Amino acid sequence: MKRSIHRILNSIHIIRINEIHNSKRFYHHESKNQADCDLSKKKFNGFTLAEALCGLLCSIVVFELCLLCLQSAVKLTDANEDRQIQFAILQLREETALSNYCYIDNNELVLKRGESEFRLGYKNHRIAKTPGYEIFLERIEEGEFYDEDGWIWLHIVYQNRRMQWQIIQTKEN
Repeated sequence: MKRSIHRILNSIHIIRINEIHNSKRFYHHESKNQADCDLSKKKFNGFTLAEALCGLLCSIVVFELCLLCLQSAVKLTDANEDRQIQFAILQLREETALSNYCYIDNNELVLKRGESEFRLGYKNHRIAKTPGYEIFLERIEEGEFYDEDGWIWLHIVYQNRRMQWQIIQTKEN
């Protein structure tokens, strides 16, 4: 038994000496394959800390750019709805400017053009012109025309925001 233990220990000792002798720390100038012995060219699996941090930085920059694009898209959609209201007000002002006479009757704006009479009023969450049912504004909660200080005004509630505009100065008959 002593002999077998001695053989095992001796073989382990010989293997360890061969490993040290063949390791890259004991580079011999006689070696024909210098690339195998160069520690700077050792290949590692995985990432270094600097590479991981660079990757994290790049992903944060991409994420921030995506957020910026999303915020811009949200602002553009809000601007489009406000722009729709502004165009509707311009159309209402044009309709009233082209009419011969306009007045308020039951919170509706009555426009007379020659022999024709048109009414602009709030119906079914819309400001629409009848006859013909031409829609000027939609998706509004309230809407009314009123006369104040010689001006015809439009008052609407849109997305819980109260808004009012001067449409036209009233014309005397």
